[in-house]
This record gives sequence, C-alpha cells and structure tokens, in this order.
Amino acid sequence: MNIHVGDEIELTEEVVPENTAEKWGSGSLPVYATPAMISLIEQSAVDLLAGKLDEGQTTVGTNLNIAHVSATPVGGTIKCHCSLTEIDRKRLVFHVEVTDNKGRVGIGTHERFIVASEPFMEKAAKKLED
Repeated sequence: MNIHVGDEIELTEEVVPENTAEKWGSGSLPVYATPAMISLIEQSAVDLLAGKLDEGQTTVGTNLNIAHVSATPVGGTIKCHCSLTEIDRKRLVFHVEVTDNKGRVGIGTHERFIVASEPFMEKAAKKLED
C-alpha cells in the first residue's frame, strides 16, 4: 500500500442539465445537484487511491459530512479538491472542498474503509440468499 496523509487530487466537472437538482430529483431548479456533488467527492477519493492499494483491495464509502453552501448554475465549472487527512488502520478520512469560479460550493469530510474485494462481495451476495 502506498498512501500517505497529505496525498491530494483535484477533479473538475462542468454543470450541465444532467447533473442538476432538477434532473436528479433532489430539487426543482437547474443548479448543481447535491447528489452530483457527493458523487464527485466520492469519485475524487477513489481516484486519489487508484493504483495505491494492495492487490485485491478496494475502498468503500462509509461516511459523508458535507455542507452544500452555494448554488452553481448550468454552464459553471465545479472543482473538487480532496486530500487524505487521516489513516487509522483501514479507515481513511478525506477533507474535501468544492468550489466554482465565485468561491466555495461545498465543504466537509468523507470517510472510506479499505476492504478485501472478494470477501466483501461474498458477504454482500449472502443478502440475496433465502
């Protein structure tokens, strides 16, 4: 495993009709949707860890504490800055800040756990058994 506190990444996406609150059903306005922001935050953490975990490992999201503080209309650009702030055995904590060209859009923390992919999926599959 090759992860360190301080590792960071920035992802960018355009606000388009497909990622608005109106489209996602999280509101009625054509502005960047909170669920779209959450998806970008999780994708940022996943991308930050890409290629850095041991063979057969992945991470799963377990906690999000995010404030969505400003609206961004269609045509705006969203940037998500994600940095790894804590490693506690298999628990990883990320600080995230989401901005547009006028400032902060969202801020908070995201937590993921490192899991072994195969046993994790076997356990999940058992939920479908009678």
